[in-house]
Amino acid sequence: MSQLLLATEGGQVVAFDTVTREHRCVFHSSDKEAMMGIEAAGPHLYVASLSRVYQLRLDDFSKVARTRLYDPTPDFHQMSFVDGFLYLTATKSNEIWLFDPDLRLARVHRITPPDPRRKIEYKKNYNHLNHIVRQGDRFYISLNWLTTTQYANSGVLVTDGDLGEIERFEFGWEIHDFQFLDGKKIAICATSSKGKRVKHPYRSGLMVESELVFEHDAEEAFCKGIAHDDDHIYLCGGRKMERRFRKNSSSIIYVLRRSDYSLVETFKSAEIKAIKGAIRVPAPA
Repeated sequence: MSQLLLATEGGQVVAFDTVTREHRCVFHSSDKEAMMGIEAAGPHLYVASLSRVYQLRLDDFSKVARTRLYDPTPDFHQMSFVDGFLYLTATKSNEIWLFDPDLRLARVHRITPPDPRRKIEYKKNYNHLNHIVRQGDRFYISLNWLTTTQYANSGVLVTDGDLGEIERFEFGWEIHDFQFLDGKKIAICATSSKGKRVKHPYRSGLMVESELVFEHDAEEAFCKGIAHDDDHIYLCGGRKMERRFRKNSSSIIYVLRRSDYSLVETFKSAEIKAIKGAIRVPAPA
């Protein structure tokens, strides 16, 4: 048995039983920001809001440590724990921040923007980094913007173990949570609202090796997190709403068969707010 831990709007971490579909809030921050990144490492759970990172005990979700509330916000997104460091995407500044296990900031690494001749500028010359994962001896960083054109093609930055750039390649559009599963490159392809001059196919779902293998109604939901167990893949997100109302958005989880990516179930909950990140952990005994 296993459970999902979900980072959600409203600053909550929710434990979700993949068998019974029962769920409960296990942590609630007071920062009035969405929870974004979530990662388990040893006995600890790390969760990030847009402006702060928390360390919790994984067995009872009690708080161990937290960073200061960064101002201006780095706009933290997803993260991975690798070789004793927490690698966290700082989206607004186009950077990767490294924290040690006790949440001391150890290093800030700036990613070259789409136009390297110009300074990094939010929403004008940045990549909207939203995930970092290691596969083998390389890091793969999700670039929601591959170029300076918003709501267009996305890509992935490949680096060496010291975050030195090796290459960039195109992959989907408005991607989130790029990772490897069963030896294949996968990511969520999302679609912003029609009023945002979208310059890519108006389609949303799961992309595997550059093919959209599962598609959901692009107007129904915007997904940002992927989790999986032996049998299923969970595409996690929330109902589309205007940004100013987004904190009230309810959650959606598309449950797919891992073997053929077919839809098993669509789980919806008004009690769980829109999901920003998801991981699988063993269910408590």
